[in-house]
Amino acid sequence: MDFIERNLFTKLRAENFNTGEKIEPMTKYKQGKLQQYIDNIDSMPPGKVKLSNDKLNQLFVEIQSGERRNKTPAIQTIYLLRIIVINVNQMLNGGISLRGIIQLGQYLRATDQVFDFVKLDRWLRELHLQRMAQLQGSVLVNFFGFDKSEIPFVKKVEKSSVKLTLKSLRFNFLGEQIKEAEIKQRQGIIAQSTPVVKHSLIRSFKFFRFAPIEVSSNFLHNFTSSLSDLEE
Repeated sequence: MDFIERNLFTKLRAENFNTGEKIEPMTKYKQGKLQQYIDNIDSMPPGKVKLSNDKLNQLFVEIQSGERRNKTPAIQTIYLLRIIVINVNQMLNGGISLRGIIQLGQYLRATDQVFDFVKLDRWLRELHLQRMAQLQGSVLVNFFGFDKSEIPFVKKVEKSSVKLTLKSLRFNFLGEQIKEAEIKQRQGIIAQSTPVVKHSLIRSFKFFRFAPIEVSSNFLHNFTSSLSDLEE
């Protein structure tokens, strides 16, 4: 982490988690760079409350509707699951969203929330999202001062969370956010994939070991959507 990035996370912790930290003195030029980082984080669109794999998404819908029919539904835990799914969608399509991670942390620390982590663990296991949730929690531990004990679905801190977070931060800062896969028709014969397809594949499959089913489905969904756009 360089000097500007270190100050960025200090500022994010102070503003969103009331840590009382102060950033180190900066030149006007570096202050401008810091503001660009913040503007970029704030402008990133949120992910969808949806999984790309049709079967898993249907199960996700059934989990929510089934829980709401209980006599004492764990509503707060449903919302926690939804935040995790939103972040999964964002991670696969635009990299790790610090705004989404901060929302997760703030919800976990909300004093009026009571969570059923036994249910959450079961839901995450059924949706094959245990490690994706653990990755999100690891970002809170490594960058936002959370203790692992505050996040029961983090069984161990993912070491790669630091590298993946900084890569997403830097990549998006350069204005090179990965768009959905696109297809160009060349020479009127065969549709060839553009470099965007390659980059999208690389971006998505960085998370493959965390959620192989969802990563594969997400890329296939983006790829076929681009084919449909081409036909139109």
